[in-house]
Amino acid sequence: MNIPSIPNTPPIVASSTQSAVEGIRTQEELLERNVAEVARNEGTQSHDTSSQDRALVEQNEIVQAVQANARSLEAANERIGTLVDLEA
Repeated sequence: MNIPSIPNTPPIVASSTQSAVEGIRTQEELLERNVAEVARNEGTQSHDTSSQDRALVEQNEIVQAVQANARSLEAANERIGTLVDLEA
């Protein structure tokens, strides 16, 4: 995922936008780590599934965190829209 930097925006909006983008990036890294963990454990014959179960539970937490960050990003975008009147 390539999220571009935010051009000249008011400090509060830029700060909340940057925070949301960093939150999404962090969750993306956690997601990639957990996918690798689940994939690595799928090939084993072991009955110890605790690490795989933990990774799968974390997937739900990651989804919720990404959704929360996306809502924050959407709210910041709406604030930018109220501050800047763009005409097509």
